[in-house]
Amino acid sequence: MRTADWVKLVALGLASPVFALLEESFVSFEAVAPSSNHVSITNAHVLTSQDDFVGVHIAADSLVSDLRQITGVSRDLRKGIPSNVTRSETLETAIIVGSINSTLIRHLSEQNALNVSDITGKFETFKTTVVEKPLAGVGRALVIVGSDKRGTIYGIHTLAEQSGQSPWHWFADVPAKKHAQIHALPKTTIHGEPSVQYRGLFINDEEPALNVWWAKQHNATRYPLDTEFYGHVFDLLLRLKANYLWPAMWKSFIHPPGNVFFTDDPGNQQLADDYGIVISTAHHEPMHRATNEWNETTMGPWDWSKNRANITKFMEEGIARAGNNESYFTIGLRGLGDEAANTGNAIEMLKDVFNVQRGIIKKYHGAEDATNQVWALYKEVASYYDAGLDPPEDVTLLFPDDNAGNVYRLPTGDEVNRKGGTGVYYHTEYVGLPRSYKWGNTNNIPKMLKELTHSYLRGATRIWIVNVGDIKPMELPLSFSMDLAWDVTKFSFDKIPAYLEAYATREFGSDHAKEIASILLEHSHLVGFRRYELVTPSTYCHLCGEAERVVERWRSLASRAKALYGKIDADTKPAFFQLVYHPAVSGALYHAVNIGVATNYRFALERRNSANAVAQQVLADFESAYDLVEEWDAMLSGKWRDMMSQAVYDAVEEPKMWASPSRDIVANLSFVQVRQDMQFSLGNLGLRAEGSISPTEQGRWAESVDASMPTTNFAPLLPLTDPYSPPRIVDLFMRGNHRVPITWTLDPLPVPWLSISPLTGTLSRDNPDARLTLKIDWSSVPEGYNRTLEIGIRATPNPFPYFDLIRLPILNTPIPASPGLFPETSGLISIEGPHFASSSNTTPSFQRFTHLASRSESGSIALRPFDSARTPAAKTASASYPIHVTTPSKNLWATVYINAGLDTDPKLKMEFSLTLDDKPANWTRVLGNYIKNPYAGDIPPEWLDHVADNVWTKRVNLGSAEKGRHELVWRVNSPEVYLEKIVVDVAGKGRGEYLGPPETYRFA
Repeated sequence: MRTADWVKLVALGLASPVFALLEESFVSFEAVAPSSNHVSITNAHVLTSQDDFVGVHIAADSLVSDLRQITGVSRDLRKGIPSNVTRSETLETAIIVGSINSTLIRHLSEQNALNVSDITGKFETFKTTVVEKPLAGVGRALVIVGSDKRGTIYGIHTLAEQSGQSPWHWFADVPAKKHAQIHALPKTTIHGEPSVQYRGLFINDEEPALNVWWAKQHNATRYPLDTEFYGHVFDLLLRLKANYLWPAMWKSFIHPPGNVFFTDDPGNQQLADDYGIVISTAHHEPMHRATNEWNETTMGPWDWSKNRANITKFMEEGIARAGNNESYFTIGLRGLGDEAANTGNAIEMLKDVFNVQRGIIKKYHGAEDATNQVWALYKEVASYYDAGLDPPEDVTLLFPDDNAGNVYRLPTGDEVNRKGGTGVYYHTEYVGLPRSYKWGNTNNIPKMLKELTHSYLRGATRIWIVNVGDIKPMELPLSFSMDLAWDVTKFSFDKIPAYLEAYATREFGSDHAKEIASILLEHSHLVGFRRYELVTPSTYCHLCGEAERVVERWRSLASRAKALYGKIDADTKPAFFQLVYHPAVSGALYHAVNIGVATNYRFALERRNSANAVAQQVLADFESAYDLVEEWDAMLSGKWRDMMSQAVYDAVEEPKMWASPSRDIVANLSFVQVRQDMQFSLGNLGLRAEGSISPTEQGRWAESVDASMPTTNFAPLLPLTDPYSPPRIVDLFMRGNHRVPITWTLDPLPVPWLSISPLTGTLSRDNPDARLTLKIDWSSVPEGYNRTLEIGIRATPNPFPYFDLIRLPILNTPIPASPGLFPETSGLISIEGPHFASSSNTTPSFQRFTHLASRSESGSIALRPFDSARTPAAKTASASYPIHVTTPSKNLWATVYINAGLDTDPKLKMEFSLTLDDKPANWTRVLGNYIKNPYAGDIPPEWLDHVADNVWTKRVNLGSAEKGRHELVWRVNSPEVYLEKIVVDVAGKGRGEYLGPPETYRFA
């Protein structure tokens, strides 16, 4: 495309401003005077040394292609030496890229045109600067120099990114942003070193999505993950400033033996080294061998005690095959298929295994510590380390999470100073107990920030490996984790919205970036409630309105995504569909179906006519969900066909519940006979007061026992209402012959300070439900008022004159206003952690962490500074919450909601204390003593039943409490305990919300 055409695109607003997600910007798109110090690189050729790394040449070649897509201007990649790289042409400007020891960069340094002392000896660092007359025949140049191979590559890709090419240009089809001109700024920037040395991903659980998708791309039922596939993966990794990979390795019975990176395409390993990717293998695949390469028929059992020689030979072949390619060898020995080793004494066995493996490494590399080695303390392996098995100092200890996003253990004491360092293995998807989750992105970004920031602060900075399953649809959590690993200092909880806006700007431009960021943040918050696969129809409380609130939030999110989809440019729609639209809309549909099933059942029990409409809507949403699958399959001429076809809709109880469903189903829908009248003594008009089960009880009725017209047992009784309660609601509904409309009306209201809307109406086949909203003018309610109002309601036609009473208990007890005070309302007090009224003036002290919460809308609190909060001084800090109790209690109970996490320090297990007034601290463990699980390793007793909740809920007995003001006092012993919410159940009734009651009234 001609430059003039690009100018038109800019004029039409189809080009975005300069973008730099984390890095300091060094390019501009503004028109500048020829006399300025800016260097135009719009049509500049790319120059590099002939003797530079292959990976640098690959990246430079990509840059040429990227800039052509961005500017429409073709250019050359010229490789050579200082005397011939320009091909005897006079170049007004150029882009010179190279590693610090390449011929071109050495020449510039020797000529004092370029100072490289500030990056010499650094790891994966790069520098950008503008140089006047760097070479004969070159007027000015943007120079990108790297301290090593990958530093140079990152610099090249950063230029492409800042110019308008997304790292997700292939894997999410983000189009290049068009610019008529690009200028290098007259400045010097330095980028690096990375916060985490080795950063990358694990391709895992490749069935049924990734393997089937890749085969379909090649019109086959099975097609190896070859250099074509891994070339895209390596490109993505490097553009994300990652450098480390555990390749795909899942077993297959249909196409045995499954994926084997090293033999599916013999060029894979060399291509990785050419690109600059460090290859390692998964936690159960030792010494650069895929477990799928082991054939028990020909090689014997995978049992060290019985088959030591063959296993040794197998491992040696892996090290020999790796050659001198940059590798990170996994050591140790587990069973095949992610299981514990079959041995009577694992510790003694592993000591021998370590010696043999180290001997093999010495044989091929000259010394036992000549290459990087990692031991993954995954599942049962962690217990061996805890029992005293300690590999040599140069071996990296890789601490896992619990497969659910909670880091299991972090370095303490001398572990921080190990020569081999320590790292973290983190999951964004998983197949296994308690339930597999891999269909969609259900990763809460603030929770990831918490866990990975802890890892960094505790010194686990050698490796971060993130299990991303099929790569898609984990684009956002993968980007976030790699950006965090590159420079932790750029992140905080407060900056998450800004990060998401920057991410949205890079992918979609600035016009809608703020709204896209808001959608992504809300999606992250909602999936933080509970991962999709673990949501069932009964997860959320229906009687207390929680289920309705949750599904409405999802619907609102989907509506916002749909509205933006109509505004997005056509060439950006596929990327928007993948990264924004589908996550929001598919999540909304999934919750609508599950919550709809439960709503339908409750409505059926209440004999509502609308139960049938709800059932039909569930089926419609179920079909809409599959429409999204077919939209994925059809998009971009089938590029992503079958990538997002995995089943997820399931029944509540089936065999082997941990596994993913093999086909989508909707179960347990109910229908009522809408032509039939309700039992004559009850009438065809139903009433449901919020929180009441009266209409369900009326689903079975005996005239000789149950009084009606008005009902006395199982009457529509609203919750106790006081000045701090929200407006109350009553649902009216048809529960009889849908062919006969019902006209209803309220009797004159019993008091002037009560208002209800509407006061009359008609229910019909098309409008079978209505909602009343009841409000109180508390300024007119007599002080001390304590009685139940009865509001009459009548309806026609009816076999007998229809009459019932809505009961509304009113209590108006004056409470002195006090800033920050939480008064009891309707028998409870619900407090979000960040809303403490005061905290101790200590070091450490409590700080608020916005966005980090799955039960709070305002975040959570924890102690900081981090290091001082890991000392005994932590227990001196406190946060206080003033409350007012209206109902005296001899046995007051509270429930605390603590953001989920594990005891990462065996010597500093998480504790908390919640007390009333001046009572002494009552220190309580957050988690119980760990127990062994054959499939999950050592886990706390709460884990199996509650890890899916994303919080730990703990009940606390506060003792007796008289009527009046009190102080709740919160304390913890560690910076890793984050309080989200406190709920004081004054009335002792509980409400059953999964998320806990929303925060109650607080005096301003």
